[in-house]
Amino acid sequence: MNQGRVTILGVETYYEEEGVGPPLLFLHGGFGGVDNFAYQFHEFAEKYHVFAFERSGHGRTADTERPFTFQNMSEQAISFIETMGLGRSHLVGWSDGATVALIVALSRPDLAKSLVYISQNYNQGGIPPQGAEWIKAMTPESFRRDQPHEVEAYERLSPDGPSHFPRVVEKTKKLWLTEPNFTVQDLAKVSVPTLVMVADRDMIPIRHMSEVAASVKGAQFCVIPGATHFLLSEKPALVNNIILGFLEATNPHS
Repeated sequence: MNQGRVTILGVETYYEEEGVGPPLLFLHGGFGGVDNFAYQFHEFAEKYHVFAFERSGHGRTADTERPFTFQNMSEQAISFIETMGLGRSHLVGWSDGATVALIVALSRPDLAKSLVYISQNYNQGGIPPQGAEWIKAMTPESFRRDQPHEVEAYERLSPDGPSHFPRVVEKTKKLWLTEPNFTVQDLAKVSVPTLVMVADRDMIPIRHMSEVAASVKGAQFCVIPGATHFLLSEKPALVNNIILGFLEATNPHS
């Protein structure tokens, strides 16, 4: 695995890459980073040239004064693809990263070969009441209590240092309370092969995720049993087998 840094929209951005073959870009979740795909990277690199980068304010990439918006995040992804010369790439996004992948597929179909959309609401209606209340009540202290490993990783990796974490919480909270805001008509404009995936115990309701699959022409829909929102690490063998099978079936040898 190669580790590096590349300047994206004026920000020194951390990334990792491995493998040879068609390009595949992993897009991480909120508060996360490249390690969100620790159970996928090596296996996928056996067939694809795999890339993942860490957005501003996440992982090893410093924060900026810009707010966290999915538009800003998608601009970073597009710039990464173009700067690294990836061309049309398979896009695999989890949680917030799924929205980023979706925007790239919609706004720059010339850069998207396929879309794997994992565990993410497409509008505010996809957040159940208890989830909305959790976000509204979220503080640095409550997030540390609920997701200690995420906080530990941030404090260990971030060039901004532990003291900047409350600012990241503030920006993420605002994002989650206001975005995304897609419609089924927007989803219908996706023009690449798509796999929609969710866990049976996910915080994003299966019903909501099925609406995504039903709205994207020809999309495949998969529910992973016995897993939560963190299905990538809880059921990696099953998840990997399904995604790799989808990619090979819809884009053989490409």
